[in-house]
Amino acid sequence: MERTPEFRLVSAARNVGNAFHYYTPAAVRVRFRQDNKNTPTMAVNASLVISYNEEFVQKLTDSELSAVVLHELLHYMNGHHARYMNSALKDTVPFETHNVAMDIEINEFIDNLPADACKAKGFGFPERKSYEEYLLLLKEDMQDNGGRQGKGRQGNPAQCKMPVNDLNLDGYDDTHRAILNTLIEECKEHEKNRGSESAFDEAIRKIKKRKYRWEQVFQNIISAKVTEIISGFRYRTFEKANRRYVHTPGIILPVFVDRKVKISLAIIMDVSGSMGDLTDKMYGIMKSMVDILNMDIDITILEVDAAVVHILHGFDLNRDTVESARGGGTDMGAGLHYIQEHDIKSDLIMVMTDSETPWPDPPLFSGKTVVLTDNPDVYDGPYPVYPVVFGED
Repeated sequence: MERTPEFRLVSAARNVGNAFHYYTPAAVRVRFRQDNKNTPTMAVNASLVISYNEEFVQKLTDSELSAVVLHELLHYMNGHHARYMNSALKDTVPFETHNVAMDIEINEFIDNLPADACKAKGFGFPERKSYEEYLLLLKEDMQDNGGRQGKGRQGNPAQCKMPVNDLNLDGYDDTHRAILNTLIEECKEHEKNRGSESAFDEAIRKIKKRKYRWEQVFQNIISAKVTEIISGFRYRTFEKANRRYVHTPGIILPVFVDRKVKISLAIIMDVSGSMGDLTDKMYGIMKSMVDILNMDIDITILEVDAAVVHILHGFDLNRDTVESARGGGTDMGAGLHYIQEHDIKSDLIMVMTDSETPWPDPPLFSGKTVVLTDNPDVYDGPYPVYPVVFGED
């Protein structure tokens, strides 16, 4: 069976962590989001999320894909987002030229890159210089060529096997610097303490021990999704004119309701086993958080063990206890199949489970599904996982 692009990307990140132990913490944290419409190749943002074009990923070999994932991680680890935003040449040299200079800086350290990768030798530049130094050299090269960039990638970006203009600056702010510095310190500590145990497995073990209260993670994920919608990763267009907006079928805009961002959220709640005692309390906390946030949320809740109970449009807080669907097992994939079969349009799907469960193969809604679990050691699904604490501990 052909492997999905996201499965190949997650495997590539794992290969990077195994091959380059210093970058293991970053390889564990990186997330992937399919974005065929806005991303011709691949791009990394300041939150360590790599958006990718499915066709671009599938034309790379496994070794090339691992090299390209490392390329994107090095953009992030070298602080290229902040360095670009603070560059004295930010407004005088095209962004594309900045991106080429960054590529030259990091590609000197990566093997197995596709043939069209920008390297210092191809430009006649000295090796292992900084992005800023290469930018000055490229600027001089452009002046010598009458404003045109000299040697480098040419042709249709869709035909390239290296990411083109892959620094995603949507929603950038300076707050990510502290997060990056913390990650770099963790990389140093990880490298210093590396022993005979597998570096990748050890990093995962340490990270999974850091469980946050599910309420914190829940709110952070929703806030991040709203930021995406506002910043350009938007999922709706206006189908008809209304008193606020003119009909613009070719332009993607965020939907606002009474000046609040509208988002469709689906929650797949595991009601098997011990989760059943916590569910009502969790709903109450969710509702209080959603009411505070500056957004209008259309909520679908599916209670699932192996069968599905659909609670329509909001939080049912009038039940005395959670009524299990009693499907005779645990299968969170049943909830995802339900969403697909009933054509439920969701911007974000959160699966909240405390036990081992099968997942759809091939994955469904891989670009918009996240899993919150207090038992990450048994998780083997294809979706981003957030280790959390559901109970009182």
